[in-house]
Amino acid sequence: MISELVEISTLQPRLQKIQHWLESNKIGALFVYSPPVEHKWGQTGHVSYLTGWANHDRLCDSAVVVPMNGDPVLLFSGLPYMFEQINQVSPIRDVRMTTPVDPNAVSVDTKTLGSLAPLSFAKETASIMKENKISGENISISGIDNMPIRFYEHLLEMFGKNLIISNDIVSEIRSVKTPEEIELIKHAAHLGDIGFQKLVEIAKPGMSGIEIVAEMEHAVRKEGTDHAKYWIASGPGTTWEEVSLDIRPHLRILQQGDFINTCSYIVYKGYWSHGHRVGTMGIPSKYLENHMKIAIESQNAGIEMMHAGNRSGDIGKAVRQNCESAGWSLLGGRVGHGIGLDYSERPSPAESNDATLETGNTVVLHSAFSLPKSGKMFIPLGDHILVGENGPEFLMDFQRNPFIANA
Repeated sequence: MISELVEISTLQPRLQKIQHWLESNKIGALFVYSPPVEHKWGQTGHVSYLTGWANHDRLCDSAVVVPMNGDPVLLFSGLPYMFEQINQVSPIRDVRMTTPVDPNAVSVDTKTLGSLAPLSFAKETASIMKENKISGENISISGIDNMPIRFYEHLLEMFGKNLIISNDIVSEIRSVKTPEEIELIKHAAHLGDIGFQKLVEIAKPGMSGIEIVAEMEHAVRKEGTDHAKYWIASGPGTTWEEVSLDIRPHLRILQQGDFINTCSYIVYKGYWSHGHRVGTMGIPSKYLENHMKIAIESQNAGIEMMHAGNRSGDIGKAVRQNCESAGWSLLGGRVGHGIGLDYSERPSPAESNDATLETGNTVVLHSAFSLPKSGKMFIPLGDHILVGENGPEFLMDFQRNPFIANA
């Protein structure tokens, strides 16, 4: 949870870029929407990015209205105690509680309050535009990919033809991380390593998967994460083509020589890290080592393309070409995703993406390989990478070669 106040100097450049974009596109205001932080796998980070409110007290729909000229306004459809929580973390001074669109949302009892109930998101936004003398001008939405249809219809009813959908300028700005953001992301990646190391230290034959995961998550939770989730999959150490991996709920009892596939989902002060690793219980596997050589070489080919100015899609292309040379293929072509205030954001390393990489992008590369003959999915490796000034930088330190637990 973010416990310190974000400086207004951190937010101002972001807001100024948005206002410049609004002016250039002759748009009066931007309505920036985010669902609750608890919607972990959706886009929740837009409001966090513009306000600093990224903690788990944000369990309601929220938005920031950014006028072309004037100060931003934070809107939320929650409970009064949230004013205090917001004040602890955000320098935004104009904060207004609204009536939720969702009748089941955590919020004030608007029926009981009657005429004293807060305005709706749409009515409050219209008031903000009137205060800034931009009534009747176009208003654009950022964050529509995760906006419920009823919420969109709610805005459309108020603004009609003046409500437009354009490029998501907030996603574009967010994709390039500042030095301060990079430090938080690096720490999130470090916390992910702690969980992997805990697995190597405590896993032993006779333990169930849920026991191991509990120890991994406990080790990371003690370090102050917002969110820490691991899964492991395990099965007899024969070959990947033959083994049937058990993943969730992981009640299986692990044995000597078992394959172990594990994955991390870490959030620290709003920022995500994510990684995949593979290993064995107690004894090494020559079969796994040989397969990992191909996986690592293919992954490295993609990472080598992570230089500012390169095409994002060339990452996926390089992975595909390298694994195909070894007789492997990719499943679905998805080799990873950008990561930051959300688990998945820009830039995408998918081969079809023509966007250009920029210094400050952060990407998780976790290729889904299809093994020859069997077609079995193999995702043994996920690396968290920064596109640095001098090229790609690994943010995770845990070994990429197969680990051995209970060695």
